[in-house]
Amino acid sequence: NIQNVIIELLNENIIRGKGLLAKAIIKAQMSSPNFTHVYAALLAVINTKLPDIVDLVIRRVILQFQKAYKRNNKIVCMATTKMLAHLINQKVLWDYLGLQLLLIMLEDPTEDSVEIACDFMIECGQILSELT
Repeated sequence: NIQNVIIELLNENIIRGKGLLAKAIIKAQMSSPNFTHVYAALLAVINTKLPDIVDLVIRRVILQFQKAYKRNNKIVCMATTKMLAHLINQKVLWDYLGLQLLLIMLEDPTEDSVEIACDFMIECGQILSELT
């Protein structure tokens, strides 16, 4: 199924509409976080051919996390950290970013930030422990 989607995507002019594609992937992931691993796999494949698009998605997800973290929006923080964790699992992102994310969340710990950090470690803790 994902193979068909990737073939169709690469046949389209996604370089011109990379902002729309990035927005659509982020919106889809936010609305159904249970399929985050599928979106991360899709981004990993797109990253092999068009890394600029994946870079845009990553920048937007990180900005979304920063805004949500400042506003104490736990739901958005959980979804964005899950996406970043799966991108680390797919080796699209460096493990260093995951460690920085943990540092931000645990620097001034609250109940919510510790819960988000725990969920983040559940998603990508094994990869982080192997690489660092």
